[in-house]
Amino acid sequence: MITKKTALRSAIVAATLVPSLSMASGYKLNEQSAGGMGTAHAGRAAMAEDASVVFYNPAAMTELESAQLTAGFTYINAEGQFEGNATDASGAYPITGADDADPYSNGGNYLGESFIPFFYYAQPINDKFAVGLGLFVPFGTNTDYDDDFVGGAFADETSLSSISIAPTFAYKVNDEFSIGGGIDIVYMEGTLSKHVDSIPTAVHPSYIGFENHFEVSGDDWGYGWNLGAYYKLSEATTLGFAYRSEIEMTLEGDSEFAEEFSYYDPSANAGAGGIVDLGTVRPQASKVPLTTPQSATFSATHQLTDAVLLQAGATWTGWSSFEYFDVIATENLADLTPDVSDIAANNGLGNGYIGHIVEKWEDVWAIAIGGTYQFNDKLALRAGYAYDQSPVTDEYRTARVPSSDRQWLTFGAGYKFDQNLSVDVAAGYLFMYPMDLAETNKDLNDETIVNPVSGQAVKVEGEYEIDVFGLSAQVNYSF
Repeated sequence: MITKKTALRSAIVAATLVPSLSMASGYKLNEQSAGGMGTAHAGRAAMAEDASVVFYNPAAMTELESAQLTAGFTYINAEGQFEGNATDASGAYPITGADDADPYSNGGNYLGESFIPFFYYAQPINDKFAVGLGLFVPFGTNTDYDDDFVGGAFADETSLSSISIAPTFAYKVNDEFSIGGGIDIVYMEGTLSKHVDSIPTAVHPSYIGFENHFEVSGDDWGYGWNLGAYYKLSEATTLGFAYRSEIEMTLEGDSEFAEEFSYYDPSANAGAGGIVDLGTVRPQASKVPLTTPQSATFSATHQLTDAVLLQAGATWTGWSSFEYFDVIATENLADLTPDVSDIAANNGLGNGYIGHIVEKWEDVWAIAIGGTYQFNDKLALRAGYAYDQSPVTDEYRTARVPSSDRQWLTFGAGYKFDQNLSVDVAAGYLFMYPMDLAETNKDLNDETIVNPVSGQAVKVEGEYEIDVFGLSAQVNYSF
């Protein structure tokens, strides 16, 4: 027999073990410049082409001859498709994403479109000092499956947005060597949701589909720092290094269900054939601890001829700091109203946890090569290639993070109208290897959670394919 507490606990566990925030190679965004995108961001920490150096390596601001402003955006159009199957709340009844008798689908294109804006200003003070300011989006993702997604018990909508305010400075030690750094002031907000299958189809076939919807949202400010070094090895060759620190965030907000809860009790005489109404589960204040990764970039450029500039770079990202994704209650509603309204007290995880998922991401490297061809005094042509390792392993891949290693091919151009005004445009295509998904919910000991009645785990299995196309444009003005 399914008891009231068991039914609620199973439903809440299924709803609130929200997986991670990201798509592709984590949730860090590199699309901070059209000039950089043209060469897959290769060599950007070792050059001062425009004011976007505020982001790539503030030390190189000393190479700018006058004040510069750069503003633009990157447009991303992504196609993400899933094919697979899952089980219902009992873990025993199969549901499929194919077009058949059950009301589930493969989720459609869950990625869609997004815009990433950026703005930079750099100002030389004298021959030794320069200052700058950047406004850009360092982290973000936006995914949304169809409401009938076969894996809706694991992921529905994921929205993470941020803005960084980055004041920077640079100091020229001598003619060859400069140093720089700054502060990263980051505001971040996020919303994650998923559907809830609270009445197992295996025991009540007339109830097929998701009966409820869970959502958690929150926001916070965080603070970090960055530093850089720029070195002229020769008249033709430059080197650059840039580092960004971790930023500890605690997104605070509410966890809540959309509707009243019901469950199936074969001994009950209430409702339709044993369906018992549990009433409304009240919203509960909660927090989501999140530490953004530290990163280090190494860059080099070489002026091969008067017209050809070769560029290369490598970036290490410390994603191993992201071991778990947790939603933790910050209030105890059960003390005020000792009934089923407290999510954390009834989900079976304990210790105030509303949700918990094992991530155990790994540190990764990304490499990029590119080149710029100065066609004439006004027109520059660019091309680049990048390879990014995924921090997500096969063992811990989730429906919110269908990530594998990725590759970028990019092309771009820059055009000077006069000594003060120029524009840059770029296009890129990202392709990822097809990847398998086999996800189950886990408890605080990282063990798979099984339904107490069926003894089976709720799961989703299948394969992902992802393709991404990007366009970027910016305007540069020298004062």
